[in-house]
Amino acid sequence: LYRVGAEGGEGCAELYEALVNDCWDPTRYNVQMDPEGRMRACHEIPPMDPARPAEARAALHAVAPGPVAHHVYTHSHIDHGGGAVAWVGAETEIWATEAFTAHFFEQYGRFLPAEATRGGRQFGRHVSEAALACSSIGRRVDLDAALENGAMMPTRTFSGRTAIEHGGVRIELVEAHGETHDQLYVWLPESRVLLPGDNWYATFPNLYTIRGTSPRPVDDWIGSLDAMRAESPVALVPGHTIPIVGEEAVRAALTDSRDAIQWVRDETVRGANAGQPIDELAAALVLPAHLADQPRLQPLYGQLDWSARAIYGNELGWFDGEAADLYPLPPAELGARSVAAMGGEDAVRSELSEAVLADPRWALHLLGLLSAVAPLDAEAMAWRADALDAVAAEVANTNGRAYLLESALAARGQTRPLGDPTLSSDFVSGMPIDLLMDIMAARLRADEALEVHETVHLVFTDLERTAHLTVRRGVLELAWDMPLPGTPEPVAVATTTTLTWKEVALGLRSPLGALTSGELAIEGDLLAFRRFFDRFDDGVDTGQ
Repeated sequence: LYRVGAEGGEGCAELYEALVNDCWDPTRYNVQMDPEGRMRACHEIPPMDPARPAEARAALHAVAPGPVAHHVYTHSHIDHGGGAVAWVGAETEIWATEAFTAHFFEQYGRFLPAEATRGGRQFGRHVSEAALACSSIGRRVDLDAALENGAMMPTRTFSGRTAIEHGGVRIELVEAHGETHDQLYVWLPESRVLLPGDNWYATFPNLYTIRGTSPRPVDDWIGSLDAMRAESPVALVPGHTIPIVGEEAVRAALTDSRDAIQWVRDETVRGANAGQPIDELAAALVLPAHLADQPRLQPLYGQLDWSARAIYGNELGWFDGEAADLYPLPPAELGARSVAAMGGEDAVRSELSEAVLADPRWALHLLGLLSAVAPLDAEAMAWRADALDAVAAEVANTNGRAYLLESALAARGQTRPLGDPTLSSDFVSGMPIDLLMDIMAARLRADEALEVHETVHLVFTDLERTAHLTVRRGVLELAWDMPLPGTPEPVAVATTTTLTWKEVALGLRSPLGALTSGELAIEGDLLAFRRFFDRFDDGVDTGQ
């Protein structure tokens, strides 16, 4: 939202017209489909890193020059915030919901290595542009460039509803959970323009993402779409895919989306209550014809069976009532016995050679059995790559297609590890110290600490609080302020600030440098202090 003109009030109409006619030019920002229903071309610029938003800002400055007065995060996904530094100036206020910061840092939490590995596959990091024109519902993501994080933390947060008055325009921000638990939408009441963030885009919504996140709040998402419908917008300007103009068209788009979500939810509930196994339920799930035929509800980003599994797991857990699943054979034994029952490895390999292209999903199942018996050899890995490519050729969903094609490249040895991210000073200062301490538990190399029972105290002068860290036989225990019963006397007490400790713990500066500068002081056994923390992995490791 730009300050246009000397007082910020002039030029708003021209700016809006420029946004509609230039930045949202369908020839540049549209999503085009091929005859099989796959996305063929798209030209959005997801701001995961500073480079692409700088390109977008330059284009906008050509028609609407001026500093940025307000920067609004609709939610904490990195493609909506990773390039903030390209937009934000010294006077810019950064708006978000109160839940934003915690959810933003969750992606750098306990499961960062797993999510980074799976995310690289979901976005098809090594897949050619010809094979995968779009990444999810936008222009191809450059994950390597995104290692330079340009995100900045909010300076203004709210819950519920708030408003910005600027340039004679009222801009309302409304908390509306859906794609994330910290989502908001932007409402311009005078012009009745709605910016839904990622709570609406022109595909079936992504109720579960295969890169791995906490379950999305499906019930809240339905409620948020209803709240947007109640505003009676005449224009819908989403974060992905092109806008819709016209009150009836917008109402239909929002209504169909919420009905599709509720249909999947209710069918999952009905199937579960009828005792239907989740595999059967997910495979049979379809939208009713009046929704299934809608171009804007095709499963190009979200997918019905994945959504059903996520809803089922979130509400009922992994167990679907089938007694045989409670105590199954170990995978290695199941694989070995299945292969033996089929006539042995040679018989399975013979079947595989025929099935790779003719029946690739069956081929992948057979390869799974063989891999349970022994690691796949070069020939089997080549079969796996070909079978994955063959399945991908049948898949319209951009996430699923990318994941399959990227996995095929990995089977051919044609992928390389993703580097570790470069963390900005704003990112590090904004990271909650509680989150960093929580991450430490999973970074303990437990096998090196099975015979250890030691405690270190960290005194944070800026918080006036003490963290009591105890490693006890392979487990890290954290207690704030007062140690728990049975805690041994500390081998050392460190005094520092939260910022200095975050920089040291994340591998951004050396403990020796902090000691030398006086920003870290240690009382007690310095060697024991070092041994204590040498048992932890440091830095932000993507796990690839």
